[in-house]
Amino acid sequence: MVGFQNNSNIHGAALATTSALAIVVATGPEVPVSLTDTDQAELLHLQGRVRGVEARETRAVKGRALLLRGQYRFIRKHGAISLTHYAKGIGFDYEATSLVYHVSAQLVLNKNVSSAPEADKEAVRNEASQLARAIAAMEQLHNAHNGLTDDAFVTWYESMGHISGLAQKYLETKRVEKKAAAKPSLGEADATAEKTPAEQVDEMFDTLGTVEIDALAGISSGQEGLFAYRNEGGRLRLIPLTANKATIIGLAGFAPCPLAGMPADLRFYRELLMTGAAFVPDELSDIPIDDVPEGDVANDSYDMLPAYAMYLVERDRFSIAHSRRDDGLILEVVPSIDPGYSLKGECFIDNLTRRRLAERLLGEANAAQFGLAPVDGFAAPLTIAGQTKKLTFTGKADGKAVNLIIKPRRMGAIWTYRVAPAFLPVASAMMSPETVTGFDDAFMKVLLKKQKDRPVAVTIGRGKIGFANDKAAAAPFDAEVQGSATVQVMLHDLRRAMVGLLGLSRQGGLTWCADPNGLLLIEAATDVATYRAFIQTLEPNRDQPTRSRTLRERVESLPQPSAPAAVAEAA
Repeated sequence: MVGFQNNSNIHGAALATTSALAIVVATGPEVPVSLTDTDQAELLHLQGRVRGVEARETRAVKGRALLLRGQYRFIRKHGAISLTHYAKGIGFDYEATSLVYHVSAQLVLNKNVSSAPEADKEAVRNEASQLARAIAAMEQLHNAHNGLTDDAFVTWYESMGHISGLAQKYLETKRVEKKAAAKPSLGEADATAEKTPAEQVDEMFDTLGTVEIDALAGISSGQEGLFAYRNEGGRLRLIPLTANKATIIGLAGFAPCPLAGMPADLRFYRELLMTGAAFVPDELSDIPIDDVPEGDVANDSYDMLPAYAMYLVERDRFSIAHSRRDDGLILEVVPSIDPGYSLKGECFIDNLTRRRLAERLLGEANAAQFGLAPVDGFAAPLTIAGQTKKLTFTGKADGKAVNLIIKPRRMGAIWTYRVAPAFLPVASAMMSPETVTGFDDAFMKVLLKKQKDRPVAVTIGRGKIGFANDKAAAAPFDAEVQGSATVQVMLHDLRRAMVGLLGLSRQGGLTWCADPNGLLLIEAATDVATYRAFIQTLEPNRDQPTRSRTLRERVESLPQPSAPAAVAEAA
């Protein structure tokens, strides 16, 4: 990226992010410079403008746009190094090392992550992170907006998608640079040539699931080849086969995946987080950050609050749904392994640790690194303090640890949903694995092609489960049926649920359960958990399709504990 000079003609100091994806060039002096009384007064005024915008003293878009411009200019004038030094001197201790402007963002917002109440800490951290990314994107695009008038800047701000759009542009730039860095330039072609057969075989032995036995006579040290084997009553008969490296590489696809044989808790948490993201991805709500003036209607010109996935831990299961959304899928996950702790109580998974762990577990080979040194059969040792549980996953390759924290459900102003206890199916249909395959080949192709979100009728009865999309004839499939019912769901809801369930390494088929009062349940199982996807049914006799909320139970934050309770939990 290109760095620019600040107003004092002092070149920016290059601050490399720890992610190594990109080098962000921060303007300002290389050595911290103290803020003068005038500078501090300017900062106080800027912080006051934050409160003003949040209190709706100006129109949402223009007020936010001009506030962002003021924040950017202040940070660019003094530099990240000076502002970080000043902020840390007055107690802004939390720093996201992968974001150059994170501490500066906290300072101009006057929102300190380290001193924020625990219930608000994540929201403050996220707000500062979004502003830090937006500032970084504006630095990259400095010449595009620096000379604009205020009105023209507001138009530019809208064209960029507001603060959230600028933050997303920064992330997209990092991804592009990561891909570019992975591709060799013309002069580097020889240095980054395709791996040799020997290197590919070495990598197979390092990353794929391996089984070690004592050396056999006639096979010299370092020799490579293949075995054919047969289990004969507790003994294995092996046939050594001569094979060159090309043959070994060609058969690599038949090897077990790197996670095979890994501790069950590692496989469960990876599956929980990957499947949860497929059903309930982190998105934006339709609730604007700023109050909407009387007579106005919130639209795309407003910045919206996040609708993160909330992972409740209660009632012997994990329950996943969006925050700040009245409609959407609910996914319940019931582990079939022993997690080592109680799933009762009223807790949830800390969102920051949930996202960090999910990033580290994306690739199978990467995830397997966390299971190579189990403790008492668990990949993640467990620490319990009161109702808070901390699971610590440590990668064997780099020795770096990442935590997953489950804590009491104190979420501040955030709310979410779970399935209401009144859910009572009146009909069920069990699809065999063979029928699921036929359903995938036939009806799923129709769902994936459809662009318009329309009602889909699901009918259970007479040994069949049928699906009718819009005005098309029903597509029936054989099933073991109890009871009878017909419900309608929205096509996009059904499609998202089915893509998630069909992507699992299932054991068995699918079970469908219908409660016409508000929910359709689709259930599947793997070797580590049972997954229960709940789709809202449509209310009858409506002019427009309307999702029923009858069987969705709103969940809000627990009250903050009294001082004695807080001390007891911390003990």
